[in-house]
Amino acid sequence: MNPLAALRHWGAQSLLRRLWLWMTVSVVVVGLGTAALSYFFGYQEANELQDAQLRQIASLVHRWGHLPDSALNPAGADVDKDARIVVQRLGAPVGAHGLQLSKDLSDGMHVVQSGDHAWRVFVQQGDKGRIAVAQRTDVRSDAAIDSAQRTLFPLLALIPLLALLSAWVVQRALRPLRQMAQGVDARSEADLQPLPQTDVPQEILPFVHSINRLLQRLNAAMEQQRRFVADAAHELRTPIAVLSMQVDNLKPLQLEPQARQRIGALQDGLRRARTVVEQLLSLARSQGEQTTLRQTLDPSGVMREVITDLLPLAESRGIDLGIDRAEKVEIDTDPAQLYTLLRNAVDNALRYTPEGGRVDLRVRAESERAVIEVQDSGPGIAPEQLQRVFDPFVRLPGAQSEGSGLGLSIIRQIAQRLGGEVTLQNAAEGGLILRYSQSLTSARSG
Repeated sequence: MNPLAALRHWGAQSLLRRLWLWMTVSVVVVGLGTAALSYFFGYQEANELQDAQLRQIASLVHRWGHLPDSALNPAGADVDKDARIVVQRLGAPVGAHGLQLSKDLSDGMHVVQSGDHAWRVFVQQGDKGRIAVAQRTDVRSDAAIDSAQRTLFPLLALIPLLALLSAWVVQRALRPLRQMAQGVDARSEADLQPLPQTDVPQEILPFVHSINRLLQRLNAAMEQQRRFVADAAHELRTPIAVLSMQVDNLKPLQLEPQARQRIGALQDGLRRARTVVEQLLSLARSQGEQTTLRQTLDPSGVMREVITDLLPLAESRGIDLGIDRAEKVEIDTDPAQLYTLLRNAVDNALRYTPEGGRVDLRVRAESERAVIEVQDSGPGIAPEQLQRVFDPFVRLPGAQSEGSGLGLSIIRQIAQRLGGEVTLQNAAEGGLILRYSQSLTSARSG
């Protein structure tokens, strides 16, 4: 890849780079053009000043009435000999300076070749004859170039400074876009609120409008999906309840052992179907636009309510369920949603813990956050599956539980709504730890 193509590819990867590249090219082109014009005009002005100097010397010589036959600035003076100015009468013999002028030169400015040098000569008629004031053109050119360079170097030095300044200006101009991107990146996948349009640059506003329209369409599609799930689950509750009641009515009948076995299997299937329907409704509610009624509370009370509700399930499986550690902490949360979160976490732990195992609950303060843990003594989860199990309807291969794969998805939805964070990790002694953390009320208010 040639350098020009590589530079174009580098600029195409970033709007900031593209703007900076074009601004830098513009600054360089304009700077070099301005420097060239400044150099040209400076050179011309220096030459004009030197011509004016020759005219002034001629006027002074006429005023003094003294016409020397040799150059001004005689030897021994504290002046550069190469910069001497020669004043002589036309037709005078050649002196030490080697300048020979014809008597036929007309008045005014001339360039005369004499010997090995070219001379700039000004001829003027005076009371005592015609005189010439002359200076070597190479000396004049050196002086003019030096004067022009004094105007050129500052402009050349400004070019890299302006390039750096343009990069800073472009970066500052794109700051609202970066801030907007950071705000969008910090959102959860369930937050489909329109992007704010205040203080948005006019050039970016059409793009923001397009994104907001897309978010509206996505929100409508997701809301339609949530309503479908909720309506379908709600409609399934009635037939499942009817089937369960009809199956229960078969128990008093005198049936063969094989028929009773099949009825038991049917009851287990209906119970699992009822659990899936209830969790579908819970998932639809957790994803919906429900109002969060926050209040300050100690999560230990909610944990005790969950234990009370699920203790019969734990006793039926011989699982030791209880609170292992309960520090005094306060968080700003919705009690109903926190209850649903913890109930799903504990229910999930009870279903995957073998009979005779343990499920321990803990709450503690850690780095200005309240941490709630639910630890079981089950088989754990492979490390590569710890994030995947939060997706809906994901069940691990070989799982013996009758779960539906919705519990962890519901937990994550509620955690995001409450402003907390939920993680899973395998315990060192075996089993799984579900950890929910949320800012303490004191840390949030401070």
